[in-house]
Amino acid sequence: MLRHIALYTITSLFCFIISCKKIGKLKEFDLHYSNEVTIPASSSIISLPFDIRTPETTTDTKDDYKNEGTTSKLIERVTLTDLTLTIQSPPGGNFDFLNSIEIFLASPNNSEVMVASKYHIPETGLSSLSLDVKGTDLKNYMQDNSFSLRLKITTDRTLSNDLTIRADETFRVKARLRNMFK
Repeated sequence: MLRHIALYTITSLFCFIISCKKIGKLKEFDLHYSNEVTIPASSSIISLPFDIRTPETTTDTKDDYKNEGTTSKLIERVTLTDLTLTIQSPPGGNFDFLNSIEIFLASPNNSEVMVASKYHIPETGLSSLSLDVKGTDLKNYMQDNSFSLRLKITTDRTLSNDLTIRADETFRVKARLRNMFK
């Protein structure tokens, strides 16, 4: 009988220790979004910054969080880990016209914050451009139902055609899990 009680106690203690370790762990997962924006053809905007806004992007984070086993209340941190710009049209378009770019993120309940940038962009015929992300905590922004981007662009040459650019964003979410003991 004592052997059974000792085995039960050791097993219970082991399960308790394992459960406590699970409580301290955070789950990490990525959310991916894409936006398109058109930079209009110009003949006079050189070396002067100008702004272009993307349409609002619906986030659906409530469903994303649920699918990952968490909720918005259990989110610890959200950071932008990648922002890549890709020219969609015209075919053969490149970023040689671009001198610098800064990207700002805003949501309905949060003011604008710079999330990525690239300065002194080389004229090497790139049609895709990865920006330097800032690592800012965007938890509050991603709890809203939508967000939008503002691109602050400085060019070093004129554009003879409109350019359509896709911005692909990857957000890394760190969250505690809900219902860990089920």
